[in-house]
Amino acid sequence: MVTWSDIQLWKSIGLDPALDDLFRARGRAMSSGGNIVDIDVKSGWSGAGATAAQSRRDELEDSCELLLAHIGDLITATSAAQDGVGEVQLLVNEANSRADFYGFHIDSSGVVSDPLAAGTSPTIEDVLEYLRNPTAAFDLEALDRQEAMSDTEIAVGKALTKAREVDEAYKAALDRVLQGKVSQIEDMSDTPGLADSPPVGASTEEVAAWWEALTDGEQAKMIDDYPRELGNLDGVDGWARDKANRRNLEEDIALYGPEVVELGRQIYSGRKLTLTPEEEAKYERYADMVAIRNALDQGDVETQLLVYEPPRTGETGREMTHAAIAVGNVDTADRVTTFVPGMTTTVRGDMEGITRNMTSLKADTERMLNNGETVAAIGWIGYDAPPDLIAAASADRAVAGADDLTPFLEGIADSRNTDSTGSSGVEQIPLGHSYGSTTLSKALAQVRPGVATSYGVFGSPGTEPGWDMNTESGYALGNVTDPVTYVGNVHLSGAPGLLGSDPLTDPNITELSAGGPKWPWDSHSSYWDEGSTSYKNITRIVAGQAG
Repeated sequence: MVTWSDIQLWKSIGLDPALDDLFRARGRAMSSGGNIVDIDVKSGWSGAGATAAQSRRDELEDSCELLLAHIGDLITATSAAQDGVGEVQLLVNEANSRADFYGFHIDSSGVVSDPLAAGTSPTIEDVLEYLRNPTAAFDLEALDRQEAMSDTEIAVGKALTKAREVDEAYKAALDRVLQGKVSQIEDMSDTPGLADSPPVGASTEEVAAWWEALTDGEQAKMIDDYPRELGNLDGVDGWARDKANRRNLEEDIALYGPEVVELGRQIYSGRKLTLTPEEEAKYERYADMVAIRNALDQGDVETQLLVYEPPRTGETGREMTHAAIAVGNVDTADRVTTFVPGMTTTVRGDMEGITRNMTSLKADTERMLNNGETVAAIGWIGYDAPPDLIAAASADRAVAGADDLTPFLEGIADSRNTDSTGSSGVEQIPLGHSYGSTTLSKALAQVRPGVATSYGVFGSPGTEPGWDMNTESGYALGNVTDPVTYVGNVHLSGAPGLLGSDPLTDPNITELSAGGPKWPWDSHSSYWDEGSTSYKNITRIVAGQAG
């Protein structure tokens, strides 16, 4: 029986060596299988000997396909177990972090206790009185502590339940292989043992394992056959996503370009005075594409198009073009930072400027490091940012964005881990500005421990509590005249603000200087100003030299 003490030691990267061995085994089996397929026993040879040779060749091919089926099942089972262990890690970290913050104790069997329980828990009578008369004196802190205690117990229970499910499922899968059972035997001309197309609904660890297990030839064929599915598939190597997305982008530009150009001619000549809503949508979509293409050109600096997602009209959270451009190589960089912008951000209006900022950040961080380490800086416009203050007053878009940012960050880590022996050692240090800091914090609260090392937020209207972020450290900057930084302090006593708590006053987040006072009307947008104290400190965060 899996115990609480046992799962304290569970780490998803612990299964990386086993997966690495399986990847190598599949590569050898595919090479041998290819050689068997190439054996020609028909040309210029006939008779009993030729028939026997052909039969033996077919037996060898069948044996190789069976071996590949077994290896494929082991890869599938192990990557699924790795994903499950990652979920357990997250739940364990959530329980431990909350317990540490509130001073709870979790014993070796998973029982949670509160050493300060005496006199801190509100009675039923207290709660009823508060509901009847909200103005009555009531200990909100005690109620918060009671709720935290319950949440900790729930997290422990979920972690133990998930751990037992993972353990039992992995054992059952290994038993099936030991019994000689396979899920499917495929011809050598397919992708034996693996999915024949990009997995749908798989975790980033499962996707990374699938992608790494493919041979170079199989990967090339996947990019040719499934560029739309691969381009935004978290867990796939950056070089492959870039190749697929650039192809998709150029196809869309070729499709929309002529019609948009003709519309422009008609407007210019006076033959057309206004655009219909459909025509305006096409024009805006084309402008997004051109902005992405222009942003990708950063001179001699390498760029990668990691996200290219055209809008989907009527689908919440997908009504704007999404894109993410890396300056540098995310597959090899020692440090990877993903910047999440805030309110009013759009691809056509901001992608080029953000990518220029990423180019500067990469160069300045590498200059600060001065030790040969390389940096990849990503501008991530992967969500529908609020277009105005009314939309920004709700956390809905941050929640939706976090649901996409979480697998994006995990996918980078997982693709890097499968490319190396064990953990790759890549350090991810994401950044968030304004509403983007809220989005980032919600992603970090649900990302697997170990995926991100640290983070930085600036000009923030509110974040999740620092103790709930699954990182080793966190930093916050705020200009004293930036009105947005005061939003997190607008709340009822004992409750967070509309978008979370103020990270500048969070005991688990380190405040860094943003420099002296600035004029209120530009204080919120000055954090990236080259040479400023705030920009220097942002660079230090990415370099790992902030604290």
